[in-house]
Amino acid sequence: MVKQVYFKGVKFSGYSNWHRNQHNLLHFSDIDQVSACNSCLKPLFLAETVFDNGQGWNKPHKVTKQLAEMAGIPAFIVWYKLVEDQMVYVHVKKIAPDYKDGYSSDPIKLDPDQWLQFLEHKQAEHYPHCRNKTLFLKKLNEDPIAKTRKAYASILY
Repeated sequence: MVKQVYFKGVKFSGYSNWHRNQHNLLHFSDIDQVSACNSCLKPLFLAETVFDNGQGWNKPHKVTKQLAEMAGIPAFIVWYKLVEDQMVYVHVKKIAPDYKDGYSSDPIKLDPDQWLQFLEHKQAEHYPHCRNKTLFLKKLNEDPIAKTRKAYASILY
């Protein structure tokens, strides 16, 4: 039996299409984002991303939440709104390790720079524990944009 498609604009991979056409006892979950250290590749958090087309805040996420809890890292659902190719905002809901108000909780709205600051914060927060600080610093010093970002100031100076 073909599994239901909730958003008609989604393009599935060949594997996903094949899997969706099998019987209902086979579950498939993809993880949309595994944020990882740019140098040692340690996972920093998991995220489910959802194109925001006004569908509300209901997004199945139990597998992502459980994987994050097993790994001891945070997990989020990120609804993003685009106008043409420009991100206008994201709505973010933390689903692990703590899950304030559970499934019915509302996400917080961030502009693209606020979300970028959070992504940079997660990299900078990990730096003291990074197993490859030399490569981290090399990449940071060679990136003309990253080395001007506030989040990395304490690492560079």
